Amino acid sequence: TACVLLWGAVNWLKVEIPLNRADWIVVLGGESGQRVIGAAEAYHQGIARRVFVSGSGDCRLIARRLNMAGVPDVRYECSSRSTHENALLTRTALEPSHPQKILLVTSWYHTRRALRSFQKAWPDVTFGVRGVYPGTRLSNRFMVYEAGSILAEYVKTVWYMARYGVF
Repeated sequence: TACVLLWGAVNWLKVEIPLNRADWIVVLGGESGQRVIGAAEAYHQGIARRVFVSGSGDCRLIARRLNMAGVPDVRYECSSRSTHENALLTRTALEPSHPQKILLVTSWYHTRRALRSFQKAWPDVTFGVRGVYPGTRLSNRFMVYEAGSILAEYVKTVWYMARYGVF
């Protein structure tokens, strides 16, 4: 069963919605390496001029790493402890700026649940999502390193369906 879930993860958990322009890039905490790279690339590609980090634990580290990557004036909230709270607290923080489009940056296997959580929390904003992964291409990664996170994502997805009606 685990092998089937891992094999199907790219089709079942991953979603990509590119945006050419956005008002904000929102980086979700929980993994401060690849997500920083993905957000910095989007910033330097000119997708958005403002970056926001959401999540307890590593939010300040992500903001510092983004600054080191040439992203100025990174804003953040460090209180959210779940994707659901990421969506709610990001809305609270960014709503005064009246964004129309936001690009979410998170791990590839987290993209579907993150997107649905933000869409549910903030339905009047258009969301894009960029999934990040180790290596140069998703197909080149060695899934054993991500197996635990991928399997946990299925459990979290079922929980979000039951608890928050996401999906």
